[in-house]
Amino acid sequence: MPGAEPFEYPGRPDVGVLLVHGFTGSAFEMRPVGQALAASGIGSIGVLLRGHGTHPDDMVGHRYVDWIADVEAGLDRLLERHEQTVIVGLSMGGTLTLNVGARRANDPRVVGLVSIGATLYLLDWRLRLVNLFDKLVKWQAWGQPDIKDQRAWERHVAYRRFRVRALPQLLGLMRETTGRLAEIRQPTLIVHARDDHVVPLGNAERIRDGIASAERRVLLLDNCYHVSTVDFDADRLNAEIVRFVERVASCDGSEADSPDGR
Repeated sequence: MPGAEPFEYPGRPDVGVLLVHGFTGSAFEMRPVGQALAASGIGSIGVLLRGHGTHPDDMVGHRYVDWIADVEAGLDRLLERHEQTVIVGLSMGGTLTLNVGARRANDPRVVGLVSIGATLYLLDWRLRLVNLFDKLVKWQAWGQPDIKDQRAWERHVAYRRFRVRALPQLLGLMRETTGRLAEIRQPTLIVHARDDHVVPLGNAERIRDGIASAERRVLLLDNCYHVSTVDFDADRLNAEIVRFVERVASCDGSEADSPDGR
C-alpha cells in the first residue's frame, strides 16, 4: 500500500527511537512522530509489522510472537547505530512497546517507553465469543478511522477491515503483556486520548498502576481520538515525545516524573 512503507531517519548517535504502529495500521501513522524527532536531530526507525500494509488477508497466519519478533529486530537494528533507544508505539504498537520493554528490562540501552492508546483490554462483549465468530464471520469492518480531524480520513493508510481470524492474536498479546507489566522498570510515558472510541481510557490507569517504573506519567489528550499521531493533537504529542526522549537520554533526573504523575 503506498505510504505504508517502513522508514528510517538518521540522527545523533547517543539515542534513537523505534516507532511501532497498531493492529491493521501501518508505518504511515508513526511517520509524523519520526519527522518531529528528526527535526530535533533524533533518528528513528518505523517498523512495518508482518501482515500489515499490503492486504488484510496477509494478517492471517501470523502470530503475535511474530510481531514481537519484528519489534525486537527493529530494536536491534536501531542499537547498531545508536547507544540508547526509546520505544514508542500506538494502539497495539503500544502494547508491543510494553511487552518488549518488559523483555528488555535488564538492557540498560533501552532507556524509555512511550505507549499511545495501548491496549490491555477492550469492552466489546463479542470478544468473549471470538472463537465462535471466527467460524461464522470472515470479515469485520472498522468503518471510518477513529480520527477527529476528518480531513485525515482519506490520507490514513490502514486496513478498513480485517479478518476475524487475526483477532485472537491481538487478544493473546494483550493477555501476555498484562502479565508482564510488573517487569517494566524503564521511565514510561503513557498517552491516551480522553475521547478514544476504540481503547477504553481505563487502559492508561491499568498500565500506570501495573508497571514497576519509578518514573511514570499519564498524559491525556483533549483534541483527538484514538489515532492521535495523525489527529489535531499531533503537534502536542510530538513535542511531548521529543521532550521525553531528550530527558531520558540525558540521564538527568531533575525533571523526573512522579510515580503517580499526570
